[in-house]
Amino acid sequence: MEKYNVSVGEKPVVTMDVENGIIKLSWKTSLLCKSLNYDIERCVGCTLCLPCPWEAITKGPIAETAAGRIEGAPLVNVDPDLCTFCGLCESSCIFGAFDAIYEGEGSINDFNIIEGTHEIDEEKCAPCLLCAKVCPTEALVVDISVDKKKDLVKYKGEVHAKGSIKVDEDKCSYCGLCELLCPEAIKIFWSEKIDSPRYKPAIAIKVIEEECDYCGLCEKICPDEAIKVECTESSKRTIQEPKITGKLTRDDNQCVKCGLCEVVCPYDAIKVEKPFTGEVKIKNLEKCDPTGCNNCFNICPVKAIYPTGTADKIAVADDYCMYCGACENACPYEVLEVHRDGYHVTELQRARAWESARKRFFDAVIGKSSSPSNLYARDIVIESLRKPKTKAKEEVEWDSGEARKETMNRVKKIRAHLKKNPQLHLQLERGQTDKVKEELKSNRIGSPKK
Repeated sequence: MEKYNVSVGEKPVVTMDVENGIIKLSWKTSLLCKSLNYDIERCVGCTLCLPCPWEAITKGPIAETAAGRIEGAPLVNVDPDLCTFCGLCESSCIFGAFDAIYEGEGSINDFNIIEGTHEIDEEKCAPCLLCAKVCPTEALVVDISVDKKKDLVKYKGEVHAKGSIKVDEDKCSYCGLCELLCPEAIKIFWSEKIDSPRYKPAIAIKVIEEECDYCGLCEKICPDEAIKVECTESSKRTIQEPKITGKLTRDDNQCVKCGLCEVVCPYDAIKVEKPFTGEVKIKNLEKCDPTGCNNCFNICPVKAIYPTGTADKIAVADDYCMYCGACENACPYEVLEVHRDGYHVTELQRARAWESARKRFFDAVIGKSSSPSNLYARDIVIESLRKPKTKAKEEVEWDSGEARKETMNRVKKIRAHLKKNPQLHLQLERGQTDKVKEELKSNRIGSPKK
């Protein structure tokens, strides 16, 4: 076992640095190193971390960033003087903006976190291009191979065919299989922007009939039954069945479990449980200006909120909404109100007693608890520094405004003095109250007014 030389009352070294868009905070002693990395680019301004029991996290310029008036600024602020590096912010951040790391003998780096689930049924998956095309975080990658039509259709003589082909674009999901099968005759016009609530990765599909011989393979391969082919005449030919091979993979570091891929999958091959359940309420609609203000559209990480072009002005796609709260924070007119009523937690295999405190924090995130400030309350009894001269203890009017105000002022002075003197704070926690009282008395800290 490695030995450490630690002096009693060693003061931790707290530092903060910025590197490649990541704010790095560290807390170091001879025995333990605690780090908290905050990735500015991953943060969406949801403030799920805001119930921090130490009040170390505050809102940044979320509305200004959503409006495009500020670029590159952190959407939340972390105070290194207040942060205890407990890791609660990482536990609640579904976008992976926080990363708490603990190094030292006996340190633990796994704990319960709020996180959804994402399952891929490989037997049902074709695969196709659709889910990877619409994924808002680029977490899905598909490796796919489709037999080419030119290799499947063989003529014994001249090439001759007549017929018709129609594509119902209302049914078409733009999975991309037909274009992979027959790129000569089918052209898909892919879109760089995926708009709500359409959520289709392309704007149109075109059939080049001069290149089509109405073999019908595209109709067979289409999962949406959007293609109808009729061949009325053709020369002798053989047609083999097309094969689709490949695999869909997921990057867990990027996936936020929004569920969009499940909704668009034509094969029912994906099952998602979102990290939160809830609803978004729209109020003060008269103040909403979706033509002049695009804050909520710009800030939403999964583009679940969109303009309707009607009297309703805006709407939310509940099937994909994360209920993270970014839109509410970005709205300058308090039009949006996000309510969370439940969460999904990835439970550890090995239960720990202190995880119950983490659950109280999770309850605060969804509004079931007003404040998690008592998560790690210590059982420390502070003896009265001076007994009242005029009244017995049981006769003190603690409910009176003046008495309460004076008491709180004394407590604030004591806390401030302890914060400046780590050695004194350590003595208090060890129960050495006589030394603490002597120090406070000599400095007239917390003494009652005469």
